[in-house]
Amino acid sequence: MARLNNPFVVYGYKGAEYFCDRQKETEKMISSLHNERNITLVAPRRMGKTGLIHHVFHQMEEQYAEVKCFYLDIFATKNLEQMVQLMASEIIGKLDTVSQSALRKVQEFFSSWRPTLTIDELTGIPSFSLDLKPSEGKESLKRIFEYLKQSGKRCYIAIDEFQQILSYPEDGVEAMIRSYIQFLPNVYFVFSGSQQHMMQEMFLSANRPFFQSSLVLSLPCIGEQVYREFANRLLASQHRSIDESTFSYIYQQSDRVTWYVQSILHGIYEHASSEITKSLVDEVILELIEEQ
Repeated sequence: MARLNNPFVVYGYKGAEYFCDRQKETEKMISSLHNERNITLVAPRRMGKTGLIHHVFHQMEEQYAEVKCFYLDIFATKNLEQMVQLMASEIIGKLDTVSQSALRKVQEFFSSWRPTLTIDELTGIPSFSLDLKPSEGKESLKRIFEYLKQSGKRCYIAIDEFQQILSYPEDGVEAMIRSYIQFLPNVYFVFSGSQQHMMQEMFLSANRPFFQSSLVLSLPCIGEQVYREFANRLLASQHRSIDESTFSYIYQQSDRVTWYVQSILHGIYEHASSEITKSLVDEVILELIEEQ
């Protein structure tokens, strides 16, 4: 990946070089997925769940040939139809090489929903949308899972903000998804969510469909010393460093929330000519507040 002008990433995933720690969680997730276990990842917002998922998928694609990894954020979806459309656009057509025969096969497989093909002009990657009626969400979702199954390819799918399915107006979505995925021999899932109580209720309550269906992992704060070493490694390009006292102040002001720590470090890096002091930290925090 290209070298960044500011190495303290606050949005997206830019590669392992710019990703802080989570070594234990990364190794556990890779091992569990590789050994045919689904994972449930539960943590408050802005603790780095999404970045960790992308980091894990990036590592898996490097370690294992032929695996396919897909990330879906369903937070904005309001019903099952919207979730299915999101899955269709992210998954359908991306299991094979882009060829006329492969695309024709996809169109035949989903012919009942008149799939529309769009090719990204920059990347050449195909994307499909389905012509769905509101009543066809369950059947089309089942068809997508059948498409994954018949491909025979090893697939990993992360569904972020998974608790969103509980707000869908359709009945029985939770049980339906559980019944579909348990018969997929080549597809494994990461279910993540920031509504901790709802996620724990879904996956830890004995009377719920997803009970004992996955390994449940929480995401603690990154250790302060580890984070400071990471920060100083990246600041070395400016011949700067943060002393222990100042970094402790950053951790205190950010309440150890990963995104806030990153945002402060991003601002410090932007003030390239300034000595890194608590006063500079306060200045950066004020700038962040004014940006909101």
